[in-house]
Amino acid sequence: MLEVNDLTIELKSSSNSFIILRSVNFTLKKGEILGIAGESGSGKTILAKTILNLIKNPVVKTAGEIILDGKTLKTEKDFRAVRGKKISMIFQNPTASLNPVFTVGSQIIETIRTHNPEISAKEAEKRAEELLSEVEIPHPKERLKSFPHQLSGGMNQRVMIAMALASSPEILIADEPTTALDVTIQQQIVELIKKLNREKELSVIFITHDLSLLAQVADESFIMYAGEMMERLTGKDLKDGNMRHPYTRNLQNCVPKLGDNREFLNTIKGTITFNNSDFDNACIFHPRCEKATDKCRKEKPEFINGFSCFYPH
Repeated sequence: MLEVNDLTIELKSSSNSFIILRSVNFTLKKGEILGIAGESGSGKTILAKTILNLIKNPVVKTAGEIILDGKTLKTEKDFRAVRGKKISMIFQNPTASLNPVFTVGSQIIETIRTHNPEISAKEAEKRAEELLSEVEIPHPKERLKSFPHQLSGGMNQRVMIAMALASSPEILIADEPTTALDVTIQQQIVELIKKLNREKELSVIFITHDLSLLAQVADESFIMYAGEMMERLTGKDLKDGNMRHPYTRNLQNCVPKLGDNREFLNTIKGTITFNNSDFDNACIFHPRCEKATDKCRKEKPEFINGFSCFYPH
């Protein structure tokens, strides 16, 4: 359904220029849940926004193509034709994404009528009620009259999912949809996305920093670091711990486990680096990698056999 080929995004600024995404490639199949994980600053959200052409200067696309159903999306007109209709997105903070001075009902109705101008206000209200019911919000008719501040974070996230589904999209991009929600609500949102994927054959790009969450949700996952793809994993690989790239291993080791007697949580030494011309001929992860050699500092590993590393596990 969706192909991203050799996508490169750069920040072009007089004071600070660097590469946000470098030669990113992936495909999304019909009915598939594709996971994308990595630390904050690895380019996950920019990747999602680029698919919908929601980036603007000084962030610019310098190479690559985005293909939807065999058609390359080039102009803003191309993206406008699919944005919200074929591809919808749920953003990170549901409460901040909703307008506090309008009821959630009026915001869903506006979305419905934007994509279907011929529909009457009464029909749109009925459809909004159905959407709230689909995302398992109790008493949907009453909830249409609620303002965002009257709902919990989990409820607001369900409203955002309802709005994303208003135009019956084929692809849903969920950008860290469980951030700032407690564990119980987090699980409910994950189950809801899986149910929508199953029942509507909705293709999903699920962005997170939590590998254990990806193991529950995704059919296939990509691990990103500083704008580059490090490793591709199946759901089984994640569950079984079959990880080859040192970065993925380090991420996994940072997750605390039940029964751990560690006094401190594990961390990856150092901080995420800016991806610039210094890494044209070097592994992007080498400054933080315990396995790095001179080869890693002088040569960029190719993405082969599902990972980009000279010394995999």
